[in-house]
Amino acid sequence: MKIIIRLFVPLVGAGLLASCGDSEMPAPAPELSFEESFQIQLIEAQPGDVIEVPAGTHNFTRSLSLTVPGVTIRGAGMNESILSFARQAQGAEGLLVTADDFVIEDLAIEDTVGDALKVNESTNVTIRRVRTEWTNGPDSENGAYGKYPVQSRNILIDGSVAIGAAMQASMLVINTNLVRNSRAEYNVAG
Repeated sequence: MKIIIRLFVPLVGAGLLASCGDSEMPAPAPELSFEESFQIQLIEAQPGDVIEVPAGTHNFTRSLSLTVPGVTIRGAGMNESILSFARQAQGAEGLLVTADDFVIEDLAIEDTVGDALKVNESTNVTIRRVRTEWTNGPDSENGAYGKYPVQSRNILIDGSVAIGAAMQASMLVINTNLVRNSRAEYNVAG
């Protein structure tokens, strides 16, 4: 019996010591950039969601799109929350929205390759206190329109500004749409 105990105790001790060593913890998932996180929020949005854009300049390299109805994108102010596309390498717009009952407010969209905010085939859209700007000033190479509702109805653009677009009508509005308390500045052509 003493032989069994003498063999058992060292084996148990060795096992306990081995379990006290460095154990490999799984590596934490890499933190997503704001661009990746924002794109995921747009893709996974549900009707009624409010997507918050915190104050700061947030850089994007590709176009964004939203196809879910009833979503609000809300920033901290048109001079506080900035979606910058100065490094845009892919896409024709900054933000393309094809969704009804959409609200975007209190943010800026800057330096897009094409139109800053394009709303296509949508109804009941509010664009409130949104600044679209090409920060290099007027240039025929800038995007054509700051806010561009196409084949859309019941669009309200309120308290917004468009600066430096390639077209003079930097807020193109047709059909049953309304622009109020807004301005267009330093745009290139008419």
